[in-house]
Amino acid sequence: MSNLQDALDALAHAPDDIDKLRAVCIALIEDKRDDELLPYADRALAIEPRDVHFVNWRAHALTLLGRHFDAVATWRNHAALAWKPAYYEMSLGQSLVMSGDVECGIPTLERAWRTAAAEGEWFARQAEHLYGEALLRTARPAGFGPWLARNHSDTGNYRPADVPSWSGEQDLRGKRVLITHQMGYGDQFLLFANVPQWQAAGAHLMITCDPPLHALLQASLPECVVVSAPRPLHHQEGMPEALAAEVRKFAPDLHATLLHLPLLAAQQTPPPSPFFPRYLRAPDAERDAATGWAREMRAAHPGKSLVGIFWDCNQRHAHEVGAVMRCSAIRRSLPLTEVELLVTHPHVAAKRHFVSLHHPAAQSFAGMPSANISVYGPGIATFAQTAACIEQLDAVVAVDSGVANLSAMLGKTTIVPLNLASEWRWGVEGDASPWMANLKPLRQTLMGDWRSVIDEAVAFLA
Repeated sequence: MSNLQDALDALAHAPDDIDKLRAVCIALIEDKRDDELLPYADRALAIEPRDVHFVNWRAHALTLLGRHFDAVATWRNHAALAWKPAYYEMSLGQSLVMSGDVECGIPTLERAWRTAAAEGEWFARQAEHLYGEALLRTARPAGFGPWLARNHSDTGNYRPADVPSWSGEQDLRGKRVLITHQMGYGDQFLLFANVPQWQAAGAHLMITCDPPLHALLQASLPECVVVSAPRPLHHQEGMPEALAAEVRKFAPDLHATLLHLPLLAAQQTPPPSPFFPRYLRAPDAERDAATGWAREMRAAHPGKSLVGIFWDCNQRHAHEVGAVMRCSAIRRSLPLTEVELLVTHPHVAAKRHFVSLHHPAAQSFAGMPSANISVYGPGIATFAQTAACIEQLDAVVAVDSGVANLSAMLGKTTIVPLNLASEWRWGVEGDASPWMANLKPLRQTLMGDWRSVIDEAVAFLA
């Protein structure tokens, strides 16, 4: 913060000094406040409109703020600057995809990837994975191949020593395969749904997962050896000794990452439908506790169905996670005022009673509607308990989050309020997901405007 304050103080004495504006922008990025770059980038570009760094920072800030059309315009208005062509096309292509123009974004990203790869550019893998993700947004399983490049760009992963990597073979009879986890809770809930394809190919599997998921995955995938471990944060990270000992005991023939899991299903013609089938189930002890609680809840609210609700991504309150993750969480979260409108709407409240699916530690940040909502009596301390609660509900309303993925993989009817640039797994149009069953996306028509989404949710639930 002192570097930022020093830079701001210096700028106050020379507001049109391009170097001092640059120092403020760099200090904001170092302080994880990238979303505040826009006014300084704009001021700098008014002085020096051909500075590629300020153009980059402007487009980056607009993306964080959810202003994807403006980001596209920024790239197009500065196309004549001295960009590396592949870098420019990657940046423009991703902004096009985020703005909803995937059909223009996909070929732009493909050109960026192929050019960057041919020229050996440092961002080639990033362009490749963005191209793959754009294909996935339009329900094309072929995207999982290039999406795998995330293992070399923006996600950590484990690389066990002396275990060969899986190279795409479909016949895994007699093979012991280690699948190591990465990315977030929602990614793990979703992608582990492809475990059955690997088992059908003959593999005996050991999977690793984040510790909060262990009990739930162990109950849901009983034929796998399930081991919890810290999430890897770096590319080809060495395994912690406790995990390495479990791996030696399992003695795998092959290793694959979580990102490899969909590739077997993607090779099938036609691909499975749904591509990610329901597979999760709560452990017995948690299920028994939830059954008793649900019986009491239904007696207390006769004639009403029970609907779980999750509306606040807690990372939006956490500065330390960085601007990209924090701003993504802000864009995905429902304001409490909109949640209040939904749960207390007379036509909804007459038929539904809501149950908060927030962890108690996060509930204080999320707030609580004034009426027609309860908390889960046995308590939500683990995902096994969240799953047990969801199993007893009639439906779930959850924003783009791990809870939405959890609910979908439990097979529960899941209503997902989405901003304009939501995750690939929800698709880009229509009232269903191309990848999961029992899922109803409710899509914004204007970035940041949730009212039409809430109106649609009210109509559906009433």
